[in-house]
Amino acid sequence: MGKRSAAIKAKIASIKAKIAKAKSPEKRAALKAQLKVAKKIAALRKALKKAPEAKKLAIRAKIAKAKAQLKSATKTVQRVTKKVDAKRVAKIQAKIAAATDPKRKVALRK
Repeated sequence: MGKRSAAIKAKIASIKAKIAKAKSPEKRAALKAQLKVAKKIAALRKALKKAPEAKKLAIRAKIAKAKAQLKSATKTVQRVTKKVDAKRVAKIQAKIAAATDPKRKVALRK
């Protein structure tokens, strides 16, 4: 297995772990889209090894296009993660602001 194949396999495993931990449906959807593109790259790399010389150039072009899609999907995941985290922080701050009992406010801040 080459370095690139190992790297994409590690990326796929990392994305799967993030999907398992994700609670937000929005974040989960973005991660699934990213996973789909990463799997496509892995499949294309596998096909590249077995392909005849005549088709290798076309497969390399598809890999380049898929890499661009993966970069875009990664940016989407980052944007969605930032948005979801901001919502969570706002929700916690609203609870702290709404709390009237001083002990409860201290407990919420932790």
